[in-house]
Amino acid sequence: MKNIKIPAAVAAAILLVTAFACAAAALDFSAEFVEKEGETTRRGKLFMTSEKSRFELDGTGEIEVTRADKRVMWLIFPKKKVYVEEAFSGALLSALPEGTPKDTGDLSREDLGYEIVDTFRLRKYLVTVKYNNGEAEDRYYEWRRSDFPIPVKTESLNGEYSCEYKKIKFAPQDPNLFNEPKGYRKISIEELEELEAKQNSKKK
Repeated sequence: MKNIKIPAAVAAAILLVTAFACAAAALDFSAEFVEKEGETTRRGKLFMTSEKSRFELDGTGEIEVTRADKRVMWLIFPKKKVYVEEAFSGALLSALPEGTPKDTGDLSREDLGYEIVDTFRLRKYLVTVKYNNGEAEDRYYEWRRSDFPIPVKTESLNGEYSCEYKKIKFAPQDPNLFNEPKGYRKISIEELEELEAKQNSKKK
């Protein structure tokens, strides 16, 4: 997801990379997510298989489809009938703010025991991610359940950012959810920025 600040962007990249890397253990599922950043709350839906994911952000109509099997990501804008294609590895890290280390570093977890989240008894961890041989690090909390391949909840230490998955349903996902959009015009990031700039100028 775009425009997420540290450590959220680092955490998001780690979550997807970890889920795809653990294909043998990953399960097909869908869920609703609630992402909070300061005073801003974003909601949407996630559909996932061992090598595919689809994020739908409520209120914007924007969709992000990641295909690890094809090493590609599509950023889809239904209202504009356009989409942008990016390389999978670069796309995950492209959301990071300028100056952020471009690797996920060495990750370690400290077990903090159990907590109840959304009626579930989850194990809480303090996660530390170190970069550049320990010269820099990010830290955040995550809550996990044993039958779910990624953290149910992630939260920054200061509580300014959190992302939680709710209404998790384990079931085979419709393959059509992860297809390249048909009837849409494929454009570059630069063309998308120009399109948005023109639309914003018309609103003034």
